[in-house]
Amino acid sequence: MAAEPVTLAEALRTLADDALVRLFRARPDLVTPLPSDIVALAARATTRSSLARALDRLDRRELAVVEAVVVAAPQVSRAALRTLLDLPNEQLDATLARLRSLALVWGPDDALDVAAVVPDLLGPHPAGLGPPADDPRLADSAHLAALLDEAGAEARSVAERLAAGPPIGLVSDANRTVTVESARSPVEQLLARGLLVARDARTVTLPREVGLHLRGGRLLPAGELDPPALAGTARDQALVDRTAAGTTLDVVRLVEQLLDAWGAEPPTILRAGGVGVRDLRRTASGLDVDEPTAALVIETAFAAGLVAVGDDDGWLPTPAYDTWLALEPADRWARIAGAWLYSTRVPGLVGSRDDRDKLLPALALDVERSVAPDVRQLVLQVLAEAPANTAPDAEAVAARAQWLRPRRMTAFVRQLLDWTLTEAAVLGVTGLGALAAHGAALRESEKAAAATLLPLLPEPVDHVLLQADLTAVAPGPLRPELARALASMADAESHGGATVYRFSAESVRRALDGGRTAAELHDLVSRHSATPVPQPLSYLIDDIARRHGHLRAGTATAYLRCDDPAALDALLADRRTTPLGLRRIAPTVVIGRQPVKVIVDELRALGYSPVAETPEGALVLTGTRAGRTAEAPARAGTTGPREPEPDVLMAAVRAVRAGDRARASRPAGAAVGQLRRTASAEAVEVLRAALAGGWSVWMGYVDQQGGARDRIVDPVRIDGGWLTAYDHAAGEARTFALHRITGAAPVD
Repeated sequence: MAAEPVTLAEALRTLADDALVRLFRARPDLVTPLPSDIVALAARATTRSSLARALDRLDRRELAVVEAVVVAAPQVSRAALRTLLDLPNEQLDATLARLRSLALVWGPDDALDVAAVVPDLLGPHPAGLGPPADDPRLADSAHLAALLDEAGAEARSVAERLAAGPPIGLVSDANRTVTVESARSPVEQLLARGLLVARDARTVTLPREVGLHLRGGRLLPAGELDPPALAGTARDQALVDRTAAGTTLDVVRLVEQLLDAWGAEPPTILRAGGVGVRDLRRTASGLDVDEPTAALVIETAFAAGLVAVGDDDGWLPTPAYDTWLALEPADRWARIAGAWLYSTRVPGLVGSRDDRDKLLPALALDVERSVAPDVRQLVLQVLAEAPANTAPDAEAVAARAQWLRPRRMTAFVRQLLDWTLTEAAVLGVTGLGALAAHGAALRESEKAAAATLLPLLPEPVDHVLLQADLTAVAPGPLRPELARALASMADAESHGGATVYRFSAESVRRALDGGRTAAELHDLVSRHSATPVPQPLSYLIDDIARRHGHLRAGTATAYLRCDDPAALDALLADRRTTPLGLRRIAPTVVIGRQPVKVIVDELRALGYSPVAETPEGALVLTGTRAGRTAEAPARAGTTGPREPEPDVLMAAVRAVRAGDRARASRPAGAAVGQLRRTASAEAVEVLRAALAGGWSVWMGYVDQQGGARDRIVDPVRIDGGWLTAYDHAAGEARTFALHRITGAAPVD
């Protein structure tokens, strides 16, 4: 005899506190806001929106068990599910336990139940089966077999195609009357015997009982309930980790290059928001990457809170960038990789067009997709499940992801899977197609990822190898302060295990323009060179420094002055300067028709080294601008899974339990908000007794908006017209005005 069915509230009431904590962790929407008691918790757990979120996170096997409960209704038992699914006992038991822990299935094994709205959420054809037949005789398998044999092989073939799903067919004049004698076509043979049912003039449906019979009594084909294998290419994990670790250094360098460039010349924000196409192309060229990679670097820096809109409507680094620069390389990478993993922004959408055929630029609002963090975490989960030393193929990853989240797999999510694999490789989360050790640790926390990556990175070096061809080779990643100092006076020609820098007249002049002196440049290269400073480099620094600022440019429209009249003689004799319209007005002063900047740039292009000066005669230093926003915004993406702390969840459990006690102990005939009113003095006496005895009180209270609410409190102090008590519903101590208390009674 089947056990009496139980309600979800009764099932939840029997759970241990740690089981309720696990439920709240798996379905956090159940505690926001906190339900007043177990009955309210059960009601929220069976709402359409909450159930839809929970069903979306089920894998194929778990979803199949829910579908089987719906298909087997109303006689739902574990034995019926075992027959429908043909699962091993241990798999069925584990899956049922998981669904019970999520409050999706409850009841004894011979009377399993789901929420009334679940069939609606699964759609009209759960597991690809049609609705139950109106004819009870179709429940008899022998009778069904006889009818199918009578209909013939062709009719059976039609029915088998519909049984595979979906169970709907389109025919003309479907609701016409057909008898066994008048039936001619295979469809008519099925209609005549009730094996197909006309739903309207053009639609026929295969009844559920017929579909199950043709499937051999199984809900789904064999093998569909097992996760697809993650086949792929053999990879050595140590090589994967080293390869990915090298990529992380490139990513950190790209972010630093990007924000240094934007700090000097911030791109203008578009009227509709975002970065213009020309700015994106210029950024990609400056970083020496393609535009999709540039978009990924930009979006990741934004998600990490390193870039934002400045006061002049340009994109600028934030103060958080300076803090980020002070971190170790492993921590810098973990910060941006964590931002990417949990960001709702989708760099892959940059450059595509929306529904209105409008181009989507980088940093636009329209590249936000709430599903992105879940998909990225899903991809990393799949890669982590791959066999050891295996880089799974993209198709295998997509198949496993679809099995893990069958209800979430749309065309866009499938595309997002591919983008995630590509972005993970660019960011160094994966190497050679496999998940790196620090990429796996990123799923836990940024701190764990940085700690795992640190041993894989080479030790930063504080020296370079200077060569006679005016190049410097960094035999490893340079210390941040040395890398930035060297970049100010030399141009990086190549990156990788060893970075090559080249010194030139322009790069040395750039350092002098930034305020450095020749002595400082000599000291920098001599202190950090593992080899003697080549003579050509010393000559280059001295030669540029000797001529640097020898000419001074000012506003006349512009003027040039020089303490050496012979230098001005040579300048005026140079026919290449004729377009500048130079004219001598004193032995040491020449004026020109062009603006100062034009004269300085043109003369430098001709091999001279003028420097602009202020009206007071001081040098105008044109070092790299380091613009910053006024304040650091919050990171655009989340910093990780926002799971409540265990003590917070346990406090929620205590509050719900307290609410349940309050419901059970209310005086007869009382309802929520209708606790018997008592005199203020009487209520205070009850509260004082509870304070002395250490027991809980059921208290009626009217808030400032006039709303009446019953709550369970533990009095802590009564003083000056106020009650301080622990509010079980809020999970914290609160104060209550005594004159607003409408009644009080012991809970137990």
